[in-house]
Amino acid sequence: MNFFAPIALITTTARQVQGLLRLFLRAFRSYLWKIILMTVLSFVSGALEGIGITAIIPLFSILTGTIPTDPISGGIVKLFAFLGLPFTAKYVFILMFALFVGKAAVLFIAQQITVRVNTDFEKKTRERILRYTFGAHWPFLSSQKLGYLDQMLTTDVVNSSSILLYMSNAVFIAVNLLVYSYLVWNTSPVIALLTVLAGGGIFFVFLPLLKKAKMFSESIEGETKKLAHFANEHILGAKTLKAMAVEEKALARGSEFGVRMRKLSLRLSLVQNITSALLSLAGVFFVMGLFAYLYKTSAFEFGSFVVVVFALNRVFSNVQYAQSSAHAISMQVPYLERILRFMEHAEGETEKDEGKQPFSFARKLEFKEVSFAYHHKEPALHTVSFSVAKGETVGLIGPSGAGKTTIVDLLLRLIVPASGVVLCDGNDIQNIRLREWRERIGYVSQEVFLFNDTIENNIRFYRDGITTEGIEQAARTAHIYDFVMSLPEKWQTVVGERGVLLSGGQRQRIMLARVLAQKPELLILDEATSALDNESEQLIQQSIEELKGKITLIIIAHRLSTIAGADRLVALESGRVVEIGTPESLLKEKGSYYSRVYRLV
Repeated sequence: MNFFAPIALITTTARQVQGLLRLFLRAFRSYLWKIILMTVLSFVSGALEGIGITAIIPLFSILTGTIPTDPISGGIVKLFAFLGLPFTAKYVFILMFALFVGKAAVLFIAQQITVRVNTDFEKKTRERILRYTFGAHWPFLSSQKLGYLDQMLTTDVVNSSSILLYMSNAVFIAVNLLVYSYLVWNTSPVIALLTVLAGGGIFFVFLPLLKKAKMFSESIEGETKKLAHFANEHILGAKTLKAMAVEEKALARGSEFGVRMRKLSLRLSLVQNITSALLSLAGVFFVMGLFAYLYKTSAFEFGSFVVVVFALNRVFSNVQYAQSSAHAISMQVPYLERILRFMEHAEGETEKDEGKQPFSFARKLEFKEVSFAYHHKEPALHTVSFSVAKGETVGLIGPSGAGKTTIVDLLLRLIVPASGVVLCDGNDIQNIRLREWRERIGYVSQEVFLFNDTIENNIRFYRDGITTEGIEQAARTAHIYDFVMSLPEKWQTVVGERGVLLSGGQRQRIMLARVLAQKPELLILDEATSALDNESEQLIQQSIEELKGKITLIIIAHRLSTIAGADRLVALESGRVVEIGTPESLLKEKGSYYSRVYRLV
């Protein structure tokens, strides 16, 4: 037998409690004074209940004509004498009633404070998660898995906030244990000592089960995140799944998550139920044994006898509640740890804006020997240099992976050059205020990003300063106005999830109108016509022709028709600029990238 095992267990438990308290303070430090108030109120509530229960002893003494000898009863007798009240059953009943009403009122106030703190924590935590997420730089955001964020905002936040409820219950349970242990001590110190030793021993015996519960809870939380990611991915690709007739295989893969989560949930439930059943049984046997002992050997008054048995029952009930709360807390801890870990990480990845200069674009944009490499990957750009004059239309061409999107990300200031500089009228764009820069840059991607909302709200897009006239003008330029006017609900037409109720061309033109409504000085079209039919492409092309010379245009396209009218073309291959010139001049150069692609078409 290892005699040091209990000491090791106590040491480990102390470390776990310290870790839990540190975690609790990290999450709820701003509510510290309210938590202290909740603790005080819980103590007052427990004390009032304990005194109310103890009042049974003097009540039985009055009814049986005996004299109570315990300290609390003596205190009640002195209280009556101090108030000048007769020590009768009637007034003892009134005292008990007042104590229990007071206990209920205090407990109600404590619970209301707990609920308010709990809901406020949920609100502020969701706001912080969103703030840190939207405020993080692009490389961090692009590395996040689909579905994790929505699970964090819903399941994780709710489960994390419930820790406060369980901790509040734990405080109330601890107070009750102290109060009822004192009641037992008040009548029999020996029985009180045995009760404390038995209760503490039982709690420590069941600690391994607590560890098991936490382990299963962490595994369930991990599987839940994976399921959320799987669901988001496959819902977005539902059309492809159906088109390729692989729904059953996808369902089978999704069902694997359910199978694993069911097994883990059954194991977790088994641990909880075993703990609860054994604790309940241990409490009953202990109370029955003491009942037999007191019945045969005790010289207590009948009132004291009733109070002791009742108090012992409450002690073991609270030990059981404490074990249940410990199980519940251990189950929710992984969710809180994940949220705090994410927020600390995201806060450290905050997008920095060190620009002080106002936006000014009067002459040209210039890439000057710009290089960039994504994390642990081959360089995406190698000393790229080219310029775009104010009002010019420039097409970026090249095979997939040539670096075109990286150039766009640099212009949007989603990433920063590893070397070299991007200049605007000779000034490093990093020195220009970031928000002001992005407000003057328009970006239309090939990926559809529309809300399940009205056409008007999709074009306005959180920018309250855009007027109805501005929306209409942008829609005309994007050649979507006539279509909107033909709809029964016109601007109030709801487009469906990701614009599913519209055609691809209609979605793309609404996105173009959204960008044009902000009146950008530089418009970037990133494969905006790649997935469109000929008619829709022609409408987008008309918009481009109407915008030429009015604003600066940078167009990324594989379709030659989209960039045929550009003033100049910049061709990239393997992250390097391989040719620059007008479409006509490059077409004459038989070895040029543009001429090769043109001949293939």
